[in-house]
Amino acid sequence: MSTSLPDSQDLADAEVCERAVQSLREGNPLVDISLRGPLAMWLEDAADGDGDGAVNPYALVCAEVLLKRRSAGGGR
Repeated sequence: MSTSLPDSQDLADAEVCERAVQSLREGNPLVDISLRGPLAMWLEDAADGDGDGAVNPYALVCAEVLLKRRSAGGGR
């Protein structure tokens, strides 16, 4: 496990995940109410990054879709 500090992209990715968590807590209509809590918890964990500070790419895409920064079909 590396102890290096996260780079600026990792920090930006974490911010996207944190904003998606906030949108879920505010009742994001894209997600069924029963899934908001578990999804928010997963995204919070993802925002912390791995041992190197990198955010899970699947969590990042999910966060971007929740924030409507990416279409559900995959394009930006």
